Amino acid sequence: MLLKAKMDATMEQDVQVDHLALLKQFEHLDSQNQHTFEARDLELLIKTATKDLENYDAAHHEEFKRYEMMKEHERREYLKSLDEEKRREEEAHFEELKKKHKEHPKVNVPGSRDQLKEVWQETDGLDPNEFNPKTFFKLHDTNGDGVLDEQELEALFTKELEKVYDPRNEEDDMLEMEEERLRMREHVMKNVDLNKDRLVTLDEFVKSTQRKEFNEADGWETVEETQIYSEAELQRFEAELKAQEEELSRRAEQLHQEHKELQQRQVELDAQKKEYQQVVLQMEQRKSQQSQVGPGGELKFQAQPPHAAPAGHASPPESHPGAPGASEHDAQKDQTEALQNQAHPEVAVQ
Repeated sequence: MLLKAKMDATMEQDVQVDHLALLKQFEHLDSQNQHTFEARDLELLIKTATKDLENYDAAHHEEFKRYEMMKEHERREYLKSLDEEKRREEEAHFEELKKKHKEHPKVNVPGSRDQLKEVWQETDGLDPNEFNPKTFFKLHDTNGDGVLDEQELEALFTKELEKVYDPRNEEDDMLEMEEERLRMREHVMKNVDLNKDRLVTLDEFVKSTQRKEFNEADGWETVEETQIYSEAELQRFEAELKAQEEELSRRAEQLHQEHKELQQRQVELDAQKKEYQQVVLQMEQRKSQQSQVGPGGELKFQAQPPHAAPAGHASPPESHPGAPGASEHDAQKDQTEALQNQAHPEVAVQ
């Protein structure tokens, strides 16, 4: 897209985007040359990429500093939670680990004669007395592109790092090892990478072996021998942590209060729901009662089932054919009517 922007920047027809303005937003493209991607564009691209990587390294160092301060903060807080005897034991154990971590062979300065000759001998299996910078360079330019990039450089420091850090040891922190690797690479780049493009050419490498610093015999100061942070920085860090904890506590209390209010609101809604259900039930009962009143206000008769009787009233006995006493009662009734007819025949005639 950016190449197309350079080609379209001077076109006036059918161009809906201001490509010239777009180009100016990118530091790694020459906005003055709008037609092709030239050496100047490549140079700007390398500078921009280098700046981004430097910012990344700086951010990594800051993150590591905070990591180290957090470790120390947690250690101190843990000690506060112990009684006097346990505290002395833990402090003694901590000092013992620090001492054990420092007991390692001499770490050579990255990029020095001693460091490179050690790689030449132990990694490459060659005679240290026959060390040759050009041959060394070609052996470790693993992708054959004519330069040593950051990954190829960092691979040269493995032997030095193994002197100090072992993942099997309690006292060795692997995050510190990665910080050490980054510091070593930065040291070499600072002294060897003359044009600051984060790549080491053969010419730059050979020139670095001709300087007096190349024969430096002093050892390398490792992370634990370097002051990563000051006591004032640690105190500011702890104050920041305390402020964050207080803010989290305040927010937690606020959420707890909101939760209680929601629970109370739920109780009120449940009560309203129950009240509405009772009102609906009463309305249905009234509607049912009104349906039993006739047009004139009289109650509509609703036949009761034969087996059911109104509440509070006993059902009268019913006579059924074949039931005990039913035929005798009928015979007596017939005889009575016959006698009346005989005594008053005129009534019967009428």
